[in-house]
Order: sequence, then structure tokens, then C-alpha cells
Amino acid sequence: MSAQAVATDIGTVVVAVDSFKGSLTSSQACQAVAEGIRQGEPGQPVIAIPVADGGEGTLDAALAAGYEAVSTRCHGATGDLAEVEWARRGDDAVIEMAACCGLERADRVSGPPAPQRALAASSRGLGEVIAAALRAGVTSITIGIGGSASTDGGAGMLEALGARFLDRERNDIEAGAAGLETLDLVDLTHLNPRLAEVKLTVACDVTSPLLGEHGAAAVFGPQKGLDADGITRADRALEMFAGAVEPALGVIHRDDPGAGAAGGAGFALLCLGATYRPGAQVVLGWSHAAEHIGVASLVITGEGRLDHQTLLGKTPDAVRRMARQAGVPVWAVCGRCDLEGEDRDAFDGVLALSDIEPDPARSIAGARGLLVRMVAEAMGPE
Repeated sequence: MSAQAVATDIGTVVVAVDSFKGSLTSSQACQAVAEGIRQGEPGQPVIAIPVADGGEGTLDAALAAGYEAVSTRCHGATGDLAEVEWARRGDDAVIEMAACCGLERADRVSGPPAPQRALAASSRGLGEVIAAALRAGVTSITIGIGGSASTDGGAGMLEALGARFLDRERNDIEAGAAGLETLDLVDLTHLNPRLAEVKLTVACDVTSPLLGEHGAAAVFGPQKGLDADGITRADRALEMFAGAVEPALGVIHRDDPGAGAAGGAGFALLCLGATYRPGAQVVLGWSHAAEHIGVASLVITGEGRLDHQTLLGKTPDAVRRMARQAGVPVWAVCGRCDLEGEDRDAFDGVLALSDIEPDPARSIAGARGLLVRMVAEAMGPE
């Protein structure tokens, strides 16, 4: 199928494609689509906008939108120490939890997720980077909390910000959900005072509560390595943790939407007064995507796999809605499309790599070249 009918007036084409998991970052996917457009329609103006939803790629999207990278050292979820980046523009900071102490980093360090690792995984690295941003004097911090490896309720993060969690012998508890099982006393006396002076925003699409069958451990624990016993243990530990932290701060947030995000780090951030916003909305706002889309002749969005979840507020859907509101045609590119009927018709055109390379392994390995070729053919003469 061809985009020729909507693209040849030399109006700008806006490209805002999310990552293709396992093969292309958002920046790489956007670059490939832009290259395909220029091959198929030389001279066509293109604006590429890397996007994310608060998980992996959030930092890249901030840097592409004009933020500057700042480097600091922090601990990963399994205790390794490494240099990571956060982003700053003026008094505003952006921190990506996945980069600090996320699942991909943990897998690189210690291999595939396992029950013991999952119970010991900590969010400490996130708190260390927040502390670095506070020391740098920022007044607003946006935190993308997708891609986490821990289920510690944000205890590690709070520790790095000055809190202490003690057992019955008044020793510091061990890291992770396993450590929370021995929690007896919460001491927030030395919590970083600058936290009361900054605006905290959480960029996240997860709406789960902290506890129960729809909570942090039950829903997201398995992908982090928790088995059935680990889920039960972690959920009980999180309940104990909430029961100690909420009275200490005079708040109740365990049942709030998003409290279960990032293994309960969402709960801790809510307790610190953070405001929740949909991840895609935050990221698209940095690059003024709505303004660019409003004057475009075509919008191309997408992600590795289009399915029913895509149209429930994920990044491509947020881009699609902006395009629809502006009256601009919107296309989707993907590795595979499982949308059918009216759902597929939500986009004016869908281009799937699986249509030109049915073998999944080859499609993943050659995603960039296939994406360039597919878009170039769609943009070229019919």
C-alpha cells in the first residue's frame, strides 16, 4: 500500500515510532522510517520524534527533545555499581528507572530472572539518582518508572534518600522484598528535606494498586522472576511495609492507581507527594508533538507489535489520537500486527515487517533494513 496520496504535497511527515522490543530503540526506529521516507520520496520534509511511555527509551526521548545528559553512579537492582545518565533542562530533570536499576540491567549483570534474585532486588539506584538531581539543585523531577526489576515497595529508593528501615534488633534490613519481611521500625527523620521543595511527576501508564491479585507482586512479579511462593511472600511484605510507612507519613496510598507500578516504587513516590501522568503524554509533551502533528501532512507511529493493548492508551495510540484531533492521516509501522477489523481501521494504513519477512528471527535481526525498505516502497510511486 502507498502513502503517496497523502504525502506528495511536501507537507511535513511526523515520525513518532516507539521501540521494537529486542531489535530497535525508538530513536533507531524513527531514523529507519525517516530514511525510508526520503528514499521513497526524495525531498520530503520529515520530523522524527523518539517516544516512550515511561519505561526504556524515556531518557533518549528527553535528550532528543533538548535535555542534556548528566552522569552519575548508582547501584543496579542486584547491587552492581555503574555510571548511568539522567537528563536536565534548566531546573527540570528526567530520570529513567530502567536505566538506574531496571530489569535489562539486572539481566546483563546476573542472567535471567530467578526467584531469589527477584526477592532481593532493590530500587536503591533510583533513589541515588534522585538524590544526585536534588544535589544539582533542580526544582522539578519527572521519573519514568517502567522496566523495573524490584518488588520492594520503593524501600531501597527511600533508603537512598535518607530513610532507615530497621529490624527488631535495630539493624538495617536487607535489600528487596525479602528484607521487608523483617521490618520492625521505620525512621524517616533524615529523609532528604529537599524532597519537600521539588515537584515530583511520575510518568507511567500502570494503574495497579500496591497489593492483592491486581497488585505489584501478583501482576508484575512473574516477569521479574517471582514464583508463586515469592509472589505470596512479596505481597505480604509489601502489606507490612505500607502498614509502617503510611502512618509515619500520615498518608494512605496503597489502593491508589499506580501504587503497584515498578514493584511498588509508585507507592513510595505517591507517599512523597508525586503526581501521576500517563507516560506517553509526558514524553510527547517534551517535544511539542501536538504542534508538529497539527501542521503535518502525514503521521507515522507504531511499535514492535500492534495488538488490542496498543489502543488502550499506549504510545502509538496517544500519537494516533493527536493526529485524529488535528485531522491528519496516521499510519502505523510494526513488526507484527494482530489488530483486526475496526481496530486495524483505527489507522489509515498499517505496514508490518511480517508481511515481507514472515520468519520472526530474521525479521528481528534485520528489522532496520526491512523497515527502511518497507517504508520506501510505501512512499514511492504506485
